[in-house]
Amino acid sequence: MTFSEAMTYIQGYQKSGKPVHDLSRIQALLEALGNPQEQLQVVHIAGTNGKGSVTAFCARAATAAGFRTGTLTSPFIRHYTDRIQIDGRDIPPEALCRFCEQVQACPVSQDCSQFEITFAIALLWFVEQKCDLVVLETGIGGLLDATNVIKKPLVCAITSVSFDHMALLGNTLTEIAAQKAGIIKPGCPVVLSTDNPMDVVCLVQDTAKRKNAQLVIPNMQDCRIVSETLEEIVFQYHSFTYTLHMSGRHQVYNAMTAIEVIRFLGMHGYLITAATANEAFSKVRVPARTEVLRKNPTVLLDGGHNQAGVMALAELLKHAGTKPIHGICGMISTKDYATACRILGDVLDTVTCVDDFVHHAVPRETLAACFENHAEVHTAPSLQQAYETALAQAKADGGMVVICGSLYLASEVLQQSDTAEDHTML
Repeated sequence: MTFSEAMTYIQGYQKSGKPVHDLSRIQALLEALGNPQEQLQVVHIAGTNGKGSVTAFCARAATAAGFRTGTLTSPFIRHYTDRIQIDGRDIPPEALCRFCEQVQACPVSQDCSQFEITFAIALLWFVEQKCDLVVLETGIGGLLDATNVIKKPLVCAITSVSFDHMALLGNTLTEIAAQKAGIIKPGCPVVLSTDNPMDVVCLVQDTAKRKNAQLVIPNMQDCRIVSETLEEIVFQYHSFTYTLHMSGRHQVYNAMTAIEVIRFLGMHGYLITAATANEAFSKVRVPARTEVLRKNPTVLLDGGHNQAGVMALAELLKHAGTKPIHGICGMISTKDYATACRILGDVLDTVTCVDDFVHHAVPRETLAACFENHAEVHTAPSLQQAYETALAQAKADGGMVVICGSLYLASEVLQQSDTAEDHTML
């Protein structure tokens, strides 16, 4: 099987497949593959926002401490293979092809989803490469997510929980939180991000108590923000100073969650010092998470696409110190784009709406109407044209450019940037 054939095979599956009511489908596939998940030591992470950042913090720290560490994240940003990594390196095409052939040979794989196929491939590679530790990020939810076949993770983490994927997870925060809390296993410690509302906290507390699982929620009274800029935030937690190069206070909450996960890993022999963690954290750059693409003028890229993600970006921009802010916005039709536009409209001075980055994008005229009375609004027939116009405006008036609204949009920006000669422009 060639790499092209492997990608055709993987893309032949629906992303989520038919709705599931239990884990029997993924269990059947993994059983046919020899249950590779049972040969791995796992950190399991669920949540609406922040999963990717917490995964990156934990994995980078473990790698820095000398542990061979695999990660599975979703979705991919630049290309499919970047969602399956060991020590920050993508799965090689040759390995992907071999494991695709192995999965394809299982008759039960025909009924699976693209995520389940991807999960199986990742597990096979992690076992082959003898990973000391694997950090798994759920796809959607937790209770019925394919990754929940992990019977006894070393530690679980639940990041910020907010409204997203309501058609699958429920219409209230409590219902959504119940799905996320489904990853909690009997006797397995769980860390809950400190930025969750009380109804989420209560639900997770009740679930942890029922399952006799130790619950830790980082205390903001133990944290102090030392300094904060658009490109760096320094904070103290339990009297140790950490530096992040992903901006926004929500990244502090993610780092605190990771620190508590690392503390539990130490109890299992994965010793990672605070100094090692800080050095690792300072090097973490998760693509499309308040990512600075260029300076003079500043171009910021953010893939936040639900209410909480957009609010985190808006809060960052309120304190960015650079004005005016020229936004380029595109969103997909399955998200609550009207609410996102209202939030962003309060911090963007101008906004140009685009819809050429994915087939199910909200039409640019529809999106523009949601910004009316909130910001000076325009539309552009292409992302390229919107970028060139916004960049020229920022150069002329000393402002900045913010590209936001969707991970699909962010992915398109990064892919176009990768093909540019200086890797900083579309």
